[in-house]
Amino acid sequence: MNSIRETVFDLLLNAILQIGLFAIVAATFSRFVTKAKAKYQYFFYLSIFLFCLAAPIVNMLWQVHPSEEASRMQQLPSQSGLGNHHNGWSWQGHSKEHRQFTLGTGVQSWMIGLWGLLILHRLVHFSRGTHRALRLRKDSSLLSPAKVAAASRIMDAGNRIALLESAAIDDPVTIGVFRPAILLPSKLLPRLGDQELLAIFAHEYAHIRRGDFLLHIICEFISIPMAWHPGIRYLTSRISQARELACDDYAAACLGKRRSYANTLLHLASLCLSLPRGNATALGIFDGDNLETRIMMLTEKRLSLSRAGVLALTLAASITFGASAALAHAMTLQATFESSDTAEKFAGTWHWMFNGKSFATMVLVPNGSSFTGSITKSGIAIDENGELSQADPTDDPPAQIAKSSLEGSALHLTLSDGMEFTVTLKDDMHAEIHPGGAPPKMRPIPAEKVR
Repeated sequence: MNSIRETVFDLLLNAILQIGLFAIVAATFSRFVTKAKAKYQYFFYLSIFLFCLAAPIVNMLWQVHPSEEASRMQQLPSQSGLGNHHNGWSWQGHSKEHRQFTLGTGVQSWMIGLWGLLILHRLVHFSRGTHRALRLRKDSSLLSPAKVAAASRIMDAGNRIALLESAAIDDPVTIGVFRPAILLPSKLLPRLGDQELLAIFAHEYAHIRRGDFLLHIICEFISIPMAWHPGIRYLTSRISQARELACDDYAAACLGKRRSYANTLLHLASLCLSLPRGNATALGIFDGDNLETRIMMLTEKRLSLSRAGVLALTLAASITFGASAALAHAMTLQATFESSDTAEKFAGTWHWMFNGKSFATMVLVPNGSSFTGSITKSGIAIDENGELSQADPTDDPPAQIAKSSLEGSALHLTLSDGMEFTVTLKDDMHAEIHPGGAPPKMRPIPAEKVR
């Protein structure tokens, strides 16, 4: 498996584990979070959602920084000079053959391929939803002046909000970021009284004041790679539910009576839920699938957390998620850095040998699931039997290792100058070097590890 494939697979594997861990921690706090105000619930789940998506990427970037140990371990040979040899083959300037890419195990390849298909499916779904939302607004018509007058009782003067009606939706929805619009279903308008209209406008206006549509689109987009993960689905559901609760709080405060607003919400639900539900990408008054909870929050008297309680909960959550982040980073390091005995045997400084003397130095430093380091340059000649007839170091600076992949007891290296080598272990202290693109009859170069 090449380095890119390894990185993608490590990111996928660790994202699955770490998002699951954070979602479980969030679920354990949900019992206490529900006692806080809806706006605090919303910020809690939104913060955890963003944390879940960012943590695996940060951990991966953290662990793949080039190691400085390679430069400290480099050993430059003092010998120099290279003569012209019959049938010679020079490391530097050798014509590069077609690069051979090695594939990983079948399971890893299938997982990455399936992940790509899921991302593609989600991208198509998101694009279609966005297109439907834009088309929905374009095909809508203006509300009657009487309905607009009712909305003016709720909305602040000077807000440029379009009030529209559409035959393509079943529930009231909000669409737009810079030019927000509230859309009412045409089939529902004749059955709406003044109280229902005020409740709808108050709820949807709350979405606009809070900037919910923009955050909703951003969250939908950035979660595309992991939208299928149960932890992400749990958090997006919680975000949607908390968002609707927060808008209910605002609408009930605007109308002045929470119980009256709850009754109006129930009546609206009886009108809307009897119709087919639309699927446009928008924020509807019945998003969240938590109508029962919303009614209970509006009608029942519940003790909410005080400011001190919210601060205590925030502190406890911060400490817990900080510890979880440290554990997640340790999991990432273990999943990526924990190498087999074979991989550990490659690490160190190796001398390439000819006639009992070193003519090149190879430094291999573990760096995640791969290696960094360098190889000093040299010139060689081989005889008719493919054996080395001469090997001398050059004065050129060492070539850095650009890519590496480990398969069994063979380590494939690609240098910054394009040269490729395969290092095969013979035992803990001895290896063979197979240059890429070398003459077919060339024998491997022996290498010895520095004790």
